Amino acid sequence: MEQEAVEHAAGEHASSGFPPFDQIDTFPSQVFWLVVTFGLLYFCASLWLLPKVQKTIANRDGAIAKDVAEAAAASQKADAATKALEARIAEARARSRDTAAKAKAEADKKVAAETAKVEADLATRLGAAEARIADVRKKAMANVSTVAEDAAGAIAEKLSGVKPSADAVKKAVAGAMRG
Repeated sequence: MEQEAVEHAAGEHASSGFPPFDQIDTFPSQVFWLVVTFGLLYFCASLWLLPKVQKTIANRDGAIAKDVAEAAAASQKADAATKALEARIAEARARSRDTAAKAKAEADKKVAAETAKVEADLATRLGAAEARIADVRKKAMANVSTVAEDAAGAIAEKLSGVKPSADAVKKAVAGAMRG
């Protein structure tokens, strides 16, 4: 009995392949059922699973197309808003430049008027000052000859010890003043 057990164990270890394929007489039925099972799975998948997958793919493509269209519309709106904003900024800059130019022209006009008024006042004062200076000079020049005659007579008397005549001193001072 030991020997039978050993042979039986040796027989079990002698088969080296997949057990269902070891029996050749059941192989055709196994292939038949494989084909039937695969066909049923394929049929069920094509009727139930594949339409759902196709519908999901179509929905996803539609959602993507819708999102792309919405993004394009939003981008166009943003571009239009940007252009409108840039136009408003340019208009505001132009208005500010015009306002600044008007304010500068007005300020220049006021400064020119004030300057003309001050210059006219200064010209009037200068004319009056020149007239006073000419009057003072005239009076001073009238007195200069008298003072010069007195000084020349006193100097000549001190130097020579003799008092010169008034006519001689007048002639000498007049000659010196002419040049």
